[in-house]
Amino acid sequence: MEYVLGVDGGGTKTLAAAADMDGKIVAEIQFGSSNFKSSGFERAKDNYTKGILSLAWKLKKSFKDKTPFFKRACIGLAGLNTAYDRKMFNELVLNDDLRPILDIDNTIMVNDTVIGLAAGSVKENRLIIIAGTGSNCYGINDKGVQAKANGWDHILGDEGSGFSMGIHTLRAVMRAYDGRGPETLLTRNVFEYLKIKDIDELNMWTYDTEFTKDRFASLSLVLCNTAEMGDRVAIKILKKEALEVILNIKTVARKLKLENKDFDLVFVGKNFRCKKYFTDIIIEKLRNDFPLINFLPLTNRPVEGAVRLAVANIKK
Repeated sequence: MEYVLGVDGGGTKTLAAAADMDGKIVAEIQFGSSNFKSSGFERAKDNYTKGILSLAWKLKKSFKDKTPFFKRACIGLAGLNTAYDRKMFNELVLNDDLRPILDIDNTIMVNDTVIGLAAGSVKENRLIIIAGTGSNCYGINDKGVQAKANGWDHILGDEGSGFSMGIHTLRAVMRAYDGRGPETLLTRNVFEYLKIKDIDELNMWTYDTEFTKDRFASLSLVLCNTAEMGDRVAIKILKKEALEVILNIKTVARKLKLENKDFDLVFVGKNFRCKKYFTDIIIEKLRNDFPLINFLPLTNRPVEGAVRLAVANIKK
């Protein structure tokens, strides 16, 4: 039996789905990061290879008389932005261990915003904003013009992301400790969340544990809860991150000349759960600048968008 493969490859976790040729998902699997920028090349490759092979084995057990074969595949990847990224991801996701079950010539790789937008909206003019571990904005207009902003990962960009929130949270704690900044409830709340007692232990948590973006991004929840307690430092950080998200969206919308057009904006990411000092600020500001904007939370999973694009590739 032949299948299509859809993948949502993130910096924290990856979800892969196998579907029949009409796009009905028949099996799926979740595994670790497939982003070499977040977890290192070898770990990301190992995660991805084992994950896809495990998915293939699920199909093999269901159809023992047939070898699973992915006739088409769409792989959405966080961090896929440049020619260098594409080269690295080619080596990572199209490696020799997976070639027996993939039709390499009919496998497409796109940034994860592309599959998210395919899952979230079918409108001719549409944008997606991601604010999870990382941050990214992508859109397409009725003429087929595409544009993006940010998504440059945690060193070159990602303002408005959980990682950025986490780093600024930690820095606010250190500024308060030194006396370079005001006292803040973030100190107590971060200590409680991390189950540590003092700055020495915070320093150890920061530097003596293997680096992963999601460890720092998890502090965005502490930041949001502290802001809702009325802490001025936390509120200031969140509002600044909200302004960065607004800038991402406005940049893409203006590149696509959508200022006076009806368009969808799809919201994706755990940070949008932070309503009062993040999401509500973003929505209010964008409504003023783009009166015809439609706000849509992502109700379908991005991996479903990847499957949809893989099936569309067959129909082409």
